[in-house]
Amino acid sequence: MRTLGFLLYFIPVSLVAQIGAKTQQGKITGIWQNNQFGYQMTLMLNEGGTGEFDGEAITYSVTASSLSITQAGTATTYSYALAGNSLTLSGGDLDQKVTFTKSGSSAVPESVVQTSESKSGSSLIGVWSGNGETIEFKSNGQCVYLGNSFAYEESQGHITLTTAQGKAMFAYAIVGNQLNLTANGQKVSYTRGVGNVSPSGTNTAGGNVAQELVGKWCWTSTTTTNSGGTSSSQCIVLNANGTYEYSSERSMDTNTNSFYAGTNAQGSDRGTWYVQGDRIYYNSQSRGQGSYQLQKVNHPKTRDPMIVLDGEPYVTFYQKPSW
Repeated sequence: MRTLGFLLYFIPVSLVAQIGAKTQQGKITGIWQNNQFGYQMTLMLNEGGTGEFDGEAITYSVTASSLSITQAGTATTYSYALAGNSLTLSGGDLDQKVTFTKSGSSAVPESVVQTSESKSGSSLIGVWSGNGETIEFKSNGQCVYLGNSFAYEESQGHITLTTAQGKAMFAYAIVGNQLNLTANGQKVSYTRGVGNVSPSGTNTAGGNVAQELVGKWCWTSTTTTNSGGTSSSQCIVLNANGTYEYSSERSMDTNTNSFYAGTNAQGSDRGTWYVQGDRIYYNSQSRGQGSYQLQKVNHPKTRDPMIVLDGEPYVTFYQKPSW
């Protein structure tokens, strides 16, 4: 597999196939995993007879020695045996016995199983680059891939994306600065960060330094009252070599017959940037990696070009032609 998009395309189709070589745990409820075939399979059996098989909804019923799983309207019955943290299935559409291990048991490799954690502290959060593309996991539960946003959840060494076609589940493991995603026996790897900008302006993550964006872009806001006012400004300088500089300033003053006071605050940052699709990616010295949705529009009155970053408009500081 070359890209995550490849996985997203094929997962819904593969999940329609019967369980063939997949399942996991005992009571019999829980999360069960098997990776004896070179890829990880996950079966979640919830209380009440519902569950998921690698992200696809299923229902099931249990007797003393058989487990019947219904997926995509097709029911398959297996013989099963429980022994400690192992669930062994046979019969049904299986050519041989398949043994699953309960997620969280000592038999599951630590590189595969990770405990649930709040997204704000997750090691998954950030931008990952590889295969000529980037994928970003945000702390607000959104995953950005090829300009599209998907809601995601992470638990027990798995990422579940909510797509227009339904839910898609990936096994994941983070080893050092590398993120490995696996589904349907196929694996793709990404490296943490937005990649490096080459002298030619091409980013190793598959984006580029869009020369039409090079320049200084500013956002300003001023309010005035009889007793004072506030002024705020933010400016971004996007350089042709793939670096950027950011500055901000905010001032406030109060002026009455009996009292005068004023405040002033400034901020700055710098880093690297590049564009991929309709997003601009940055690697900030103070904030780390991230991205904004990028739009190019003209000012409705002056027709000056603007860039809009996640809904915030920045107008060109120097004279530039309209988009």
